[in-house]
Amino acid sequence: MLQSSPHLDHLRLRQLRLLELIDRHKSLRAVAEAMNLTQPAVSQMLKDLEYAFGATLVERSVRGAVLSPVGRVALQRAKAGLAIFDQLALELRTDKPTVVRVGTNPACLYKLIPSALRHLSVSDADIRVRLAAGTVGTMVSGLLDGELDCYVGRVDWATMPVPIADLLRYEPLTETGLVVACSVDHPLASRHQVSAAELAGWPWALPSAETNNRSSIETAFRNCGVPAPLPAIEVGADPISQLCLAVETGVLICVPRVLLETEVAGNRIVPLVTPDLSLPPIRICFVTLHESDHLPAIHHLRSALMAVCEGDSQGARSDGRATIIAGDADSP
Repeated sequence: MLQSSPHLDHLRLRQLRLLELIDRHKSLRAVAEAMNLTQPAVSQMLKDLEYAFGATLVERSVRGAVLSPVGRVALQRAKAGLAIFDQLALELRTDKPTVVRVGTNPACLYKLIPSALRHLSVSDADIRVRLAAGTVGTMVSGLLDGELDCYVGRVDWATMPVPIADLLRYEPLTETGLVVACSVDHPLASRHQVSAAELAGWPWALPSAETNNRSSIETAFRNCGVPAPLPAIEVGADPISQLCLAVETGVLICVPRVLLETEVAGNRIVPLVTPDLSLPPIRICFVTLHESDHLPAIHHLRSALMAVCEGDSQGARSDGRATIIAGDADSP
């Protein structure tokens, strides 16, 4: 099969949705029933789709139909493209400013994102921002599925399949680190330094098991030959709650260092020096799909974030013109 530009031009939206239905139902007969078409008609749609893309997208057998590896990449792109198309159609039906759907990690909401929005409001008054915060996996999935226009946060490139990583365009922004901390009243607060073995013996409040921060903490302890501490309290919400728990219950916590600069931390939380506990840095990136990168609103937001991270003095200016739409929050 040879890729043909005219054939791509003749594709319809329902043909792009076909891959999602095949992935869900695993049967062309079931897809035909779902689309209220005959099975030969669905088979022809698939044939036209594969001809247009010049690749085998679906592997068929007596057991049914499954997406090929190339088909899975095509599905990911199709889902993102269709979601972007749906969002565009929604915006064109209104006279409201462009909405930029930004995914992030909660720790970025305490300084980086607000500073960038202050900067953005100086240069562009026609953008509304919808913020959603959650785990790395949830936010990256939202980006890949077209539910988000961009993502500001950490990315675990080592675990991301290369075909998926190739769909993304990313810009390194800044770096922070994890730090073990406790309340000023904790017995360890006055210690010059504390070993990993000592730390493991105290009660902890830790982020939920599916988060990257939890994985980093557990790996750091194991690298010291010390079993990772079991949390007395597992926190599946905003990491700022870990600061509150440290103050109120006396547990140890491990949080991004930037959180110690918040008003909640104030002078009630102190970092501990842990020379043998090597916690990896957290690199914050700006990530978009390649097809979204050219959008003016995305460009303005990325420029604002880069200016803030580079210490641009304009990052502190504000005229209050950007509109922020409330979003969700979850664990980092």
